[in-house]
Amino acid sequence: MLVLSNEDYLTLKLEWTKLRIEKLDEIEAKLRKMKELAEFARDYKLSKKQIDLVNAKIHKFQQEILDLDEQSRTFWLDAH
Repeated sequence: MLVLSNEDYLTLKLEWTKLRIEKLDEIEAKLRKMKELAEFARDYKLSKKQIDLVNAKIHKFQQEILDLDEQSRTFWLDAH
């Protein structure tokens, strides 16, 4: 079992918080891109092939968002 002083724990927690904020910023940027793609698809008459490309991009962003969230969601010292 790892034993840390309160100060060391809080320092690590602060570093994790900074990382989490960075990942959340990346997630937000990807969500904005997804919204732009969805609005583009809504506003323009797209062919089936174009719609499939937009959907593929949206699904790619969705998976990237899930991965970013999974990578940074839990502070490892608090995980049980």
